[in-house]
Amino acid sequence: MKPKALNPKLLCAFLVLLFCFEISSEEVQKTQKVVSYKPLDIEGSERNEVLPYREKYQKLHEVKWLSNVLDEAESYRLYVRKRLKEENMPSCLEYLPIIESSYKPTAKPTGGKSMGIWQFMPNSVAPYLVLNEWVDERRDPWKSTDAALAKLKSNYEQFGDWPLALAAYNCGAGAVSRALQKTTEKTYWSLCEKKLIPQHAIRYVPNFLAAADTIQNAEYYELDLISKVNDSPNKDNPYFASFDYVTVNDSISLARLAAEMRLDYNTLERLNLSLLKGETPPNTEYTLRLPLGMKRSAEDAIYCILKEKNYR
Repeated sequence: MKPKALNPKLLCAFLVLLFCFEISSEEVQKTQKVVSYKPLDIEGSERNEVLPYREKYQKLHEVKWLSNVLDEAESYRLYVRKRLKEENMPSCLEYLPIIESSYKPTAKPTGGKSMGIWQFMPNSVAPYLVLNEWVDERRDPWKSTDAALAKLKSNYEQFGDWPLALAAYNCGAGAVSRALQKTTEKTYWSLCEKKLIPQHAIRYVPNFLAAADTIQNAEYYELDLISKVNDSPNKDNPYFASFDYVTVNDSISLARLAAEMRLDYNTLERLNLSLLKGETPPNTEYTLRLPLGMKRSAEDAIYCILKEKNYR
């Protein structure tokens, strides 16, 4: 029997339906795309001790706060990321200044003595940073980053474990060493369980791991969070990681220098936050940080300022 010919209209309708089905299937696959979880390069984020902090950071107001901090700190984060890579240290340490200071260079707790994005105490600056009546390098995001990474790396070399190194950064290497002598289980989590370290150190590592995990896995947790930093920044931005430097041997006002250079004073000040009095220290060699490409302009300006000063 000769088969019946297909109705052209029915065939056309069938092809249209088939095409639409394929399109919708592709859309479903896109919407059902599985986002892989990215483990931190410091272990412990899966522990029960971290869970309450992670739940806190995933609340709407905390997500907004994290996003704002990450955005405002982008220029400093770029330098921290670069230095962590150079020192072969865990990349998630980029997020440690968030819980220390919200990445604010002049952050100082009410009634506290710590300062800067890494919250150095006065008794912990040596031999890493300078602190005197003229200069406080804890306020310098770049110098204090180098100092903090050196301190963290020293802690890790001493204890061989990043949670212990972080605890030592928070409460001191001496306190951690003494606590370890009181137990056969040489782990941070054991010290916490037995309450052998201060409460602020017991909270410190889980709090950090929760913040870092939330940021690194924002897409996995379906959070609207700005977590990326531009690895190819605008070179015209004066606060990124490439600078010029000029050395002076006398007291020079930043305001006067900025005026002579026709440079925005706030830019020069922000690049030299270590200077407590808005000028370089007298009778002392001091190196000023400048926007890239402005060394010659600064040298000419300093020459004019010192020449005028010496004629008085």
